[in-house]
Amino acid sequence: MIRKIKQRAETGVLAVALIVPLALCVFAFLGLAGYFTFRETLPANLAALVTAACGIVLIALVLVIAKLANLRIGASSSSGPAGDDESELGEELESMLREHADPVLTDWIRDNPDKAALTTLALGVAAGYSSRFRRVMMDMYARYSESERSRRRGSSPSR
Repeated sequence: MIRKIKQRAETGVLAVALIVPLALCVFAFLGLAGYFTFRETLPANLAALVTAACGIVLIALVLVIAKLANLRIGASSSSGPAGDDESELGEELESMLREHADPVLTDWIRDNPDKAALTTLALGVAAGYSSRFRRVMMDMYARYSESERSRRRGSSPSR
């Protein structure tokens, strides 16, 4: 389940990282070609103005199409089966995280959402840049999960 989410995110980020620079280069050359084309029949300053106006119209057109597509996707995903798959996957992930979360930590996060977000960000950046910090965090988590596992085993017969 988590691997599927991670794979989708990695694929999306990779596609965006490749497509955005390529699209920018294509549109730059398209603008340059339009400028040279207009320059044959118009003075240089008017050719630049017409090229910029075409670019603005193209940007507006893309924004309108994106907004219309977003409205259609929103309407279809709220009632369609594809939206159900994503919501079920999100609910499964949320329930798994709730089962394994420490109640004290959960209460602190609920009481201090801004501090929790900043702490999570700082820990993620530190773990991303430092392999030593990552090993320390993994060691701490392994110890915590082992103690939690033994605590739950010990308390389960009394339930």
